[in-house]
Amino acid sequence: MDQLELLKKDWKKQESTLPKLSKEELSKLMYRKSSSIVKWIFIISVLEFVIPNLIILITGSKSTEQIYEDLGLSNFMTIFLIVSYLIIFGFILLFYKNYRSISANANPKVLMQNIIKTRRTVKYYIWFNLAALAIVSIVVLNRTFDSNEFLEKIPEGTNMLVIWLISLLLVAVAVAILWLFYRLIYGIFLNRLKRNYNELISNGID
Repeated sequence: MDQLELLKKDWKKQESTLPKLSKEELSKLMYRKSSSIVKWIFIISVLEFVIPNLIILITGSKSTEQIYEDLGLSNFMTIFLIVSYLIIFGFILLFYKNYRSISANANPKVLMQNIIKTRRTVKYYIWFNLAALAIVSIVVLNRTFDSNEFLEKIPEGTNMLVIWLISLLLVAVAVAILWLFYRLIYGIFLNRLKRNYNELISNGID
């Protein structure tokens, strides 16, 4: 008998000694794991909102406010920040609601639905933040390039199309870096939720 067959037999023996979970036990295990994952998504989203704003509050943002005022964007930024904060608060509440829903004593079908809902909410949250960064960057660039102070500083005959292309490329890089950050942080949790969902499906739990 060759070595491969011996390994197969040894593996089968090990499988027989492993504890087998019933559907009910597996379902409870998925509840605990999924609840823990969504709790961390909620915690990270809160920290992601609180820490940057706390730093701005401590260090002050008068220089940034002055730049927006010089560009005539004070009202735009005020409205944009208010709307953004409201939307982010909405997402945080959804994360908390998803955590509470998964933690509640629901049936496996509801758990699977909540896993799908949570993954979808996180993806919408990521896309919103990426879009917000891109919109603010483009608006600020547009006002900057139209300002007299900027036009007086650039050499005569400068091709504005080239400046725009370079600037948009930098914005794209910034958005890509933020996307990679979210992919690293939230992607880990989303993949774990997906594994839990697939585990429920593969074991015929519905």
